Amino acid sequence: MLRSPPRYSDPSLPPLDDADVKLVQMLLSDGRASGRDLAQRTGLSEANVSRRLARLIEERSVRIIGFVPPEYLGLSVQFATYIRVRGDVDSVAADMCRHPAFSFISAGFGAWDLVLYGVAPNSPTVASILDEAVLAHPNVHLAETRTVLEFADATRGVEPSHALHAPREIDATDRQIIKQVQADGRMSFTEIANNTGISATSAADRFRKLSADRILRVLTLPDPTRIGLNLSGLMTLQVARPAREVVASLSAFPEVDFLSIMTGSHPVAFEFNVRDGAHFDDLRARILRTEGVLTDQTTVHRKLHRQSFVWG
Repeated sequence: MLRSPPRYSDPSLPPLDDADVKLVQMLLSDGRASGRDLAQRTGLSEANVSRRLARLIEERSVRIIGFVPPEYLGLSVQFATYIRVRGDVDSVAADMCRHPAFSFISAGFGAWDLVLYGVAPNSPTVASILDEAVLAHPNVHLAETRTVLEFADATRGVEPSHALHAPREIDATDRQIIKQVQADGRMSFTEIANNTGISATSAADRFRKLSADRILRVLTLPDPTRIGLNLSGLMTLQVARPAREVVASLSAFPEVDFLSIMTGSHPVAFEFNVRDGAHFDDLRARILRTEGVLTDQTTVHRKLHRQSFVWG
């Protein structure tokens, strides 16, 4: 049976128990929920919650990160590059990992051997990245790049973003806070303050203001296989209806993440996570029955080489 391997965690780890799964589900609603709140909602002691949460994060069964739209940090061009490879795919992926502009690198089965997502400040920079990293690579057989026009991800609480600039100015201190929370979404205000050179009260106020202004969001990213979602991948759709209308319909599908609208022949793109092949067949049938959807291109994750939200 075709399965996607764990993304971040060790495949030899024992399965999560019911309490672990319940804790992950709570974190999906609020990645910064306090230990006391999690204890009350799960029925566990605070000490038990603390131990479990530390273990889940250490073993990378779950990642809790801060998300800021890259365009808010001056990275106004987002792009996806789809590659067919001559020879060993993973060695080409390793070469792509040397380029910091690529924040997502996945090797897969299906339509493409490699899928890359990158961010850059402008189009000339993208052209340079593609020339140097992709098109000059001797083992890249075919590459197709599509510009990401916008994300619209209801499942992550990320609303459609049409602006190239943040709702307000982000100063140097805000950027220091953002950089830390991008790496650790549960970092305490005291730790943020110590690393930033401000008081804990000021760190908390700035964090809450960044959140209230919808500049910064904390996302919980479980390793799909750890919660029973053993088949993951990327799908793009050819449509005969406004892309935003198709995206609005698909946002109700619980299996769909990171919905985006792109340039090219298949303008709707997203990630999917399902239990198994039968679940995938059901999801694909529902997608193809969605009004305006014509055809799909699907790539199943074989190995995730990089997924980072630390940019800018």
